[in-house]
Amino acid sequence: MIDKWSVDDTCHWLQTINLIDAKESFREQQIDGETLLGLTERMVERLFPVMKQQVTFMKELSKLKNLETEVPQISCTQQEPCENEGSFVAQPWPAVYNLPVFPPELQAALQRKDPCFKKKDKSHIRALLIQVLFDSITKHTWYPNHKMYGDVLGSLITRFSFLKDGSSSGYDTLLECLRNKFKKERIPLVSSSIVLQMKEKYGIKRKCAGQTDSEGLTQQQEIVLDLEVMGEDETSFREHINAITLELRKSNPSYSEVKNRMKRTLFKRVQLMDRPAAEVMEQFPFLGVPQLMLHEMTMRFGTDLAKNMETSLNEMAPNIIRSAKEGSQKKLYANLIGPAEEITEGLVRNAALILLPALFKENASFLYCVDSEPKGPTPTIVFNGSPDPFKAESVSIIMDNVNIIREADIDMTQAVECLFAVYFLFNVQYPVDIKHTMTFIQKYMLKLRQEHDTRTPIPVLKMYSQLV
Repeated sequence: MIDKWSVDDTCHWLQTINLIDAKESFREQQIDGETLLGLTERMVERLFPVMKQQVTFMKELSKLKNLETEVPQISCTQQEPCENEGSFVAQPWPAVYNLPVFPPELQAALQRKDPCFKKKDKSHIRALLIQVLFDSITKHTWYPNHKMYGDVLGSLITRFSFLKDGSSSGYDTLLECLRNKFKKERIPLVSSSIVLQMKEKYGIKRKCAGQTDSEGLTQQQEIVLDLEVMGEDETSFREHINAITLELRKSNPSYSEVKNRMKRTLFKRVQLMDRPAAEVMEQFPFLGVPQLMLHEMTMRFGTDLAKNMETSLNEMAPNIIRSAKEGSQKKLYANLIGPAEEITEGLVRNAALILLPALFKENASFLYCVDSEPKGPTPTIVFNGSPDPFKAESVSIIMDNVNIIREADIDMTQAVECLFAVYFLFNVQYPVDIKHTMTFIQKYMLKLRQEHDTRTPIPVLKMYSQLV
C-alpha cells in the first residue's frame, strides 16, 4: 500500500530507480507515499531540474501507480506448500518492499535503540525481529534469493540505522540470523518435490570406502551442500568472491568472514573445479592460502586434515624414524636428523614424512623436491632457497606448472596436508612411482576416503602393521 509509505520508504524507492540524488529534496519536502502518488508534472519539474530525470521519474511513477491498482497475480514459482502440496499460493515479490507492521513490544525496542539487537548471545527481542521478517517473506516465498534478502534488510537498516553492523552491507549479522531461520523452518519440507529437485541439482554425494554403486547412502553418509545456497544466485556469487579478495588484501583479514563467504559460494565453485588449475586459481586465488585450502577440504569432505595428521604422527613418527635409522636409510636419516639435543617433536614429524617414501622404496621426488622442478604434472611439494628442506625460505605446491600454494611459514607436515587437499579438490590420481606412500598417508594418517576406494595394497597393510 504505497499511500502508507513513510518518507524513508519513498527515498528507498528512489534508490531502486537510480534517482538517489533527489533524496534530500524529498526529505525537505516531506514526500511520503500519499504525497508521491499526488505529484503533478509541475511539481516533478521542481524536484528534478534535469529533463532526463523528469522523464525517468514520471515513467517509474506511472509503473508504481499501475502496480497499486492492479490485482496481484498469483505466482507459485518459488513457493512450496508447508504441509499439503497445492494448499498455499504465494504473493508476488513487490517492486518495492515495505517493512511489515511491528508488534508494540518490537516497535518500542526499535524506537529506543535497544542494545539487545546487537548482542552476540541469543536475544529475545532480536529473535522476535527475525520472526516478523520471516513471516513477511514467507508470504511470497520459502526460498528467498540474494536480492530479496537485500530488499528486506536494506529497508530495515534504512529505517533503523542503529542496526547496522561493521560489514560492507551493514546487515551481515542479521542476514545470517534470517538465513538460519529459513534453514531451520524448512526442515519439515525435506520430502517435498522442490527440495528434492534442489538437492538433485546442487547436492554432492560421495560414497564411503568400500561402498558399491548399488548401495544406498544414509543421511549421515551423504555430504550434501547446504540448502541455503538456494538463496544465492550468480550476482551474489560474484559479490562474495570479490569481497573475499578485498578482505584478504587487508593487513589483518577476518578469516571468519572469508570462510563464511566460502561456504556460501561452495555450491558454485564445486562445479568449476574440473577446469584447468591455472584457470581455477586465477578465479579463486584465496585457495592458495593454506588455512583456506584446508577449510575447503573440511567443507567438501567433512575431514579436519590437520587434526588427523597430528594425531597419527604423534603415534607413528617415532617408529618411522626408528625404522629408517635401523634399516637401509641410515644415510638419509643422518642427513635429516642432527644431534640428539636438537631434536624436537616438530622435527621428528617432518622427518618422518620425508623418510616415508624411502621405507616403501618409492621415488620421493614425486612427493617433494628441493630447489628443482617437479618430475611430473601431479601436485608436488617444492622447498625453495636451501638444499636443506628444513631450512627452506619458502614452500610451494606446484601442479601442471601452476603455483597452487607458496608460503614462507609452513613446514613439511602442513605442506603434505595441503598437497592432499590439492589432490582431492582437483580430483588427481596418485603417480604410480609413489602410490603406496600416498595411499598410506591418505588412509592411515589423514583418514581420507576416496569416492571409489579399492582394496588396500599389501605393502601398505604390512607397513601399517609395522609402524603401529
